Amino acid sequence: MKEDRDFVTALARGIQVLRCFTAERPELGTTQIAALVGLPQSTVWRLCHTLTKIGLLVPGREPDKVRAGPGVLTLGYASVASAGLAEHAYRPMKDIADQFGVAVSLAAPTGTDMVVVQRAEAPTILRLALHVGSSLAMASSALGWAYLAGLEATGRSRTDAMLRKALGTAWPEAEKGIAGARKHYAEHGYVLNLRHYHPDVNAIGVPVVSSSRRVVMALNSGGAVSVATVEKLRGPIADALKDLASRLSGMLPQD
Repeated sequence: MKEDRDFVTALARGIQVLRCFTAERPELGTTQIAALVGLPQSTVWRLCHTLTKIGLLVPGREPDKVRAGPGVLTLGYASVASAGLAEHAYRPMKDIADQFGVAVSLAAPTGTDMVVVQRAEAPTILRLALHVGSSLAMASSALGWAYLAGLEATGRSRTDAMLRKALGTAWPEAEKGIAGARKHYAEHGYVLNLRHYHPDVNAIGVPVVSSSRRVVMALNSGGAVSVATVEKLRGPIADALKDLASRLSGMLPQD
């Protein structure tokens, strides 16, 4: 068989490792992975180390084991978007944006950020240079707070630990905002980010959660404080976002 000079063996092996993790095998040790992919354990150890460094694997609950990390889900969100979720979301997002003179974004987590996968804006919206592909800080944005509020207990603990490590001395202050957002979500079903991420912008966010609660994205709506008033955010915009989140949740993968 002719050698394929364009074939990247290391990349293929890394993907082989990621494919080992399933609902039936959520956590694996290097010995188990080596047996599944037919590679030396030393090679598998290096692959797992690299995949952990870039966020595709995270430490497991059991010592010496790893599991798929949030970064793996992020890879899947592109597939979700291309399969129709982002396209399906655009029309109702645009309707909300035009009705209230705001912007509406749908985002997925990647590392310590939220990446916009769909966005709709009213013609009169205050421009913040945000577009599909833009990243916002998970720890301080409405999208991030909504995502963090929607996580189940294990996901919260894991993500909080990641943010704590990444933010260092800034974590205690960020944690206050996140805790407040989670409390507000538990009471009202949405989070409010009032002039926190940007001094001239008010925003509201809601999580989009699969029925299994294993896949979480976020929706937000925001605009200039003179347009996105607290009363409007808490009233009709909150109702519209929660309704849209409920409809989109059924389109998310369950694993």
